[in-house]
Amino acid sequence: MITDLGEIYRDIYIEPSRIALELSKKYGYLPYMVQRYIDMLGEEEALKLLESLEKPVKPVVRTNNVLIEPSKLRRRLENIGFKLEEIPWSPISFWIVESPSTPSIGATHEYLKGYYYLHRDATSLIPVELLMHEYNGNVLDACAAPGGKATYIGQILWGSNSFVLANDLVLYRLRALVGHIARMKLNNIVVTWCDARKLRDRINMRFQRILLDSPCSGEGRISVDPGRKTRTSILDLAIMVKREIELLYSVVDLAERDGLIAYVTCSTAPEENEYVVNKVLDQRGDLEVVESSVRLFKYSRGLTQYRTLRFRRELENCIRVWPHIHGLFGYTICLLRKRS
Repeated sequence: MITDLGEIYRDIYIEPSRIALELSKKYGYLPYMVQRYIDMLGEEEALKLLESLEKPVKPVVRTNNVLIEPSKLRRRLENIGFKLEEIPWSPISFWIVESPSTPSIGATHEYLKGYYYLHRDATSLIPVELLMHEYNGNVLDACAAPGGKATYIGQILWGSNSFVLANDLVLYRLRALVGHIARMKLNNIVVTWCDARKLRDRINMRFQRILLDSPCSGEGRISVDPGRKTRTSILDLAIMVKREIELLYSVVDLAERDGLIAYVTCSTAPEENEYVVNKVLDQRGDLEVVESSVRLFKYSRGLTQYRTLRFRRELENCIRVWPHIHGLFGYTICLLRKRS
């Protein structure tokens, strides 16, 4: 796998315009980020995106249906003052519409008993719904902590002979993962501590389903973490992109033939999504981007060009979620199949 940091930096470098400089000062962003939004969406729609990122998103309760039925959990939480709204494309999950002054949603008896997982937003449900559609076998979650997706997959596989291999490199995040698994009483999840780029050399297993929720800039989560407006310089971004390319290239080797890989980031940056996938496609002849057979709602399509960069036509099969269009975190999902 060849990844040259200098080449990546040159590819993704952005010189902001006067308008981008003005908007970045108004909204508190690094100028290159605002210029990217303008280049992707146009000035008018970029303004809508910037405004939407100033608004809160609705947190989500995902029922642990191994321990309790969704309807019973909803009644119990509404009896103590929460108002919930069912997510139509994920029936075991609920948006929290209103909350009482006490208790907080992360401190109820029901939470401590493992009856639900608390998500900051509904987007993290999407890749699991797509990857696990009509599938019941072993799954690798390559960068699994803190465990929202791994525990959801564990619930889906409950009662079968299949398991989740939940891997992560960051120890404090692994502790959170193990805590959620224990709290939710899911005994079909195996936890490993490893750099996912080296995992192919450490385990003698291959998988039909792999989830790679890659460490990224997280700029799709600015609505809950405004510090991300200025946290990632363009050099920092290039370093992240290099790692993302290496991660995706490496986990493909852990996929069986015809296996499905979900490459996911909580970012709308094409540098971290279509660019990464395109780079890996250029260096592998055994991979293709596929369209999801499941349509949970009206997604936006992936990009086939950005500024001076041109991507393969199949990248339009990627899924983009936009805060100003979908009312969710900014999120990108690319489904890839390892060819025979």
